[in-house]
Amino acid sequence: MSTSAVESLTVTGASFMKDVVEASAQIPVLVDFWAPWCGPCRQLMPMLDRLATEYAGRFRLAKVNTDEEQALATQVGIRSLPTVVLFKNGTAVDHFSGVVPESQIRALLDKHLPAATPARTDEVQTMIDAGDYASARAVLKQRINRDAENVELRAQHAELLMLDGCIDESRSELDALVARDPRHAAVRRLAALLDFSKLAAAFPDVKALRERVASDPSDLEALHAVAVHQLLGGNVEPALQTWMDMLRNHRTYGDGLAQRSLLHAFELTGEADPIVGQTRRAMARLLF
Repeated sequence: MSTSAVESLTVTGASFMKDVVEASAQIPVLVDFWAPWCGPCRQLMPMLDRLATEYAGRFRLAKVNTDEEQALATQVGIRSLPTVVLFKNGTAVDHFSGVVPESQIRALLDKHLPAATPARTDEVQTMIDAGDYASARAVLKQRINRDAENVELRAQHAELLMLDGCIDESRSELDALVARDPRHAAVRRLAALLDFSKLAAAFPDVKALRERVASDPSDLEALHAVAVHQLLGGNVEPALQTWMDMLRNHRTYGDGLAQRSLLHAFELTGEADPIVGQTRRAMARLLF
C-alpha cells in the first residue's frame, strides 16, 4: 500500500515563532536550513521528505531558505548548510549538519519522538470488532503477563475495560499509566477516550441534544455534547468544526473546553489524518 507524501512547511522569520517554536509544544518540528545553491542540501531533502511520510505525523517537517532568511539563520546559529534542527516543547533539542546516513537521522528522531502506537490488526482487534470484549481482555491479560512493562498493551486493556462498562477500573489504570509515562501516545489516547466517553454517557440522547441546538444555537453545552458523539461515531470533520467555532467565538467557555477538546480529538483521530494537520494549523492561527 502506498503512502501519501507529507507536505513540508516553508518557514520565514515572521512565522518561525508560531510555526516552529510554539507548534513544537504540540508536535516536534524538524527544521531543514538550506539554500538553492547548496548541492548537499538538494541531496538531503528527498531523504527528509521520505522520513516525514514514513513517520506519519509523529513530527512536522519545516524548511528555511537561508538565502531569503539570513537573519533567522544567524539567530538560530546556523554556520553551515545543510543544518537540520529538531525543536520540541518550544526549544531546540538536537541537530546535525551535512548529509548524514539515514540511520543517523532515524536514531535522532527515535530518541526524541513519542512512540508510535502500533496498528491493532491482530486477533485482539478482530475480537473487539466483533464485540467480544471478554475474549479480547483474556488475550491481552496473557500478553501483559508476559510483558508487564508494555504501556501500549496496558492502555489497550484499559480501553477494553471502558468499552465493557468497567469505567472505574479503566480510570484507575489510566492514573497508573499517567504516573508512569504521561507522554506515551497510547496513554494520551486513553485519557481522551475516557473524557469523551464520560461526557457521552452523561448526555446519551443525541436527538434531544440536536433539538436543544435547533431551539438555541448558542447552547454551548449541547453543541459540545453533539460534537463528542459525532467524533466517537467517526464523524470527525463536523466535530472539529464545532470546536473551532467555539474556540473562535467562546474561547474561555468551560475553562478552555474547545481547545482541550480539539487536542483530545487529535489524539483519537491520529496525526496521519490530513484533517488533523489542517485543524492544528488553523487552531495555531487563532491562538497565536
